[in-house]
Amino acid sequence: MRRRQERLKELFYHEVSLAIRDIHGLNTNGILTLTDVELSGDGRKLSVFFSVFGTDDEKRRSERILTESTGFIRQFCKKRLRLKIIPEISFKFDNTPEKASRIERILNDIRAENHEKTPGS
Repeated sequence: MRRRQERLKELFYHEVSLAIRDIHGLNTNGILTLTDVELSGDGRKLSVFFSVFGTDDEKRRSERILTESTGFIRQFCKKRLRLKIIPEISFKFDNTPEKASRIERILNDIRAENHEKTPGS
């Protein structure tokens, strides 16, 4: 059963990625990336995590457009997949890439600072 869950997650990740390409207005809101999907044990709920490289307004607008498009995305999946249950979809903003970028900048600053303090370098 665990293997089936993983296959379904991969399948929904792929299909949702394809579906969001067709959503009008979404491609003008910074760079949107799907970061992960989580499928409930019973297969009835799908959480789609995404990040947006852009302004706070672009992030909010992207989240609103995605949330408003869940019906379209479910229908897209229903037409393409032969599954008994197409899960309810919810979108959740994932700020992990932003946090990772911030940590990377901090580490680079520390490295540069240490390099400057080291005599003879």
